[in-house]
Amino acid sequence: MKLFKLPLILCTILLLSILSACGADDRLHGKSDNWDVSLQRSTGAYSITYIGDETHIKDFVFDLTGNNIDQQGKALEEQEVPFKMSGTITEAEKTKDPITFKMSWNNQSEIVTFE
Repeated sequence: MKLFKLPLILCTILLLSILSACGADDRLHGKSDNWDVSLQRSTGAYSITYIGDETHIKDFVFDLTGNNIDQQGKALEEQEVPFKMSGTITEAEKTKDPITFKMSWNNQSEIVTFE
């Protein structure tokens, strides 16, 4: 019975490792000086988090661009830090081309590009 358990446990661990690696392939993470951006290509889910030193974000606007992708988002009111925005990119799973996030706020702008 003990001889049977060891290979079963090893096979289970190997299977879980393979499944975890498959799901992690399309999760992308990028940073600029003030922003932390993550993107999961298979679902198009993204998250934009402010990591800078300012205490308020004013006139936040972001543009998402890529092959067949052109989306915008905004939070025009003044936002307190911590500030985070998330959503879904249409057609993200269909392109392997670069996707660019351009964040503009407080008369500044930064870009994060996923290749």
